[in-house]
Amino acid sequence: MKIEIDKKSGIPLYLQIKHQIRELLENGNLKEGEQLPTERDLSESLQISRNTVSMAYKELVLENIIFSIPGKGTFPNPKTSALSKSKANNNQLKIEEIIDLTINEALELDFELSEFKKIVNKRIEEKEKLLKNINIAFIECNQEQLYFFSKGIELGTGISIIPILIDEIYKAPDIFREKIKSIDLVVTTFFHYNEVKKFLSDQKQRVLTIALDPLMETMVNIAHLSSKEKSIGLVCITDKFAQRVFQSIKQTGIKFSSFKFIISHDKDEVKKFLINTDIVITSPGRKKEVEKFISPQIPLIEFVYVPDKGSMSMLKLAILDIKREGGIL
Repeated sequence: MKIEIDKKSGIPLYLQIKHQIRELLENGNLKEGEQLPTERDLSESLQISRNTVSMAYKELVLENIIFSIPGKGTFPNPKTSALSKSKANNNQLKIEEIIDLTINEALELDFELSEFKKIVNKRIEEKEKLLKNINIAFIECNQEQLYFFSKGIELGTGISIIPILIDEIYKAPDIFREKIKSIDLVVTTFFHYNEVKKFLSDQKQRVLTIALDPLMETMVNIAHLSSKEKSIGLVCITDKFAQRVFQSIKQTGIKFSSFKFIISHDKDEVKKFLINTDIVITSPGRKKEVEKFISPQIPLIEFVYVPDKGSMSMLKLAILDIKREGGIL
């Protein structure tokens, strides 16, 4: 089983592992009955923490993608594997039927197969060009959230996400309006909808609002580790992100003795901040940096916000609309 991770991408490592295992199953490269590497073996081969691999495996178990047998190992769930394989086979059969019908119609219209092949290749090239031209701007006030959204959200082939800080609109409105001309869809949060809509009043782009929720795994980990005797320290980039994390933790009823944060990148300041901190949280992108300054015994959690299911569905539907309007579908 081949898994590769990119430690510089900003995407949480456990999410990269989880996604690749799902892909291996869907592509048939990880078969029913085939044992997955142990958490220790995979962590050693990837040179990452065993906890990271454990987190990926636990989420896949919860989603019924894999299952573990004590003393034997971890394996693909036969039911899930069969469903994925069946779905893939059915989709391929449908496509083959459509292709066969189209070939027969072309022959009936006296087209040579070589001519038909040229037409198909030309149309594929045209569609590929159209697919590459779908640009989505994500506008937010939070630099950390922008970074994760642009790197960690998968929307399909040929879709580019352009991150824009809300401050850019005010500091350089002319540059913003020029940049937005190539954008097909603008995505922002409910909090910024009115001001973004105001700046785009003379533009044709559709503005889609989404809701961002903390990743469930993040909140579960913090709740499991925290108590009213323990302190929480957050290492991030902006005050706004820190305030949002504090509110998210507080709203879920998680107990803690104190909550503090730091946005500095100075090594000595960060090291000093981390002294006597029981639980360390980082914003996306700063976990690797902080790892070097704390003991392996200190819990280290990357705090990630993701669009909720409803928002993701709306976003995918909006992309489909753009494709239909552009003749891609």
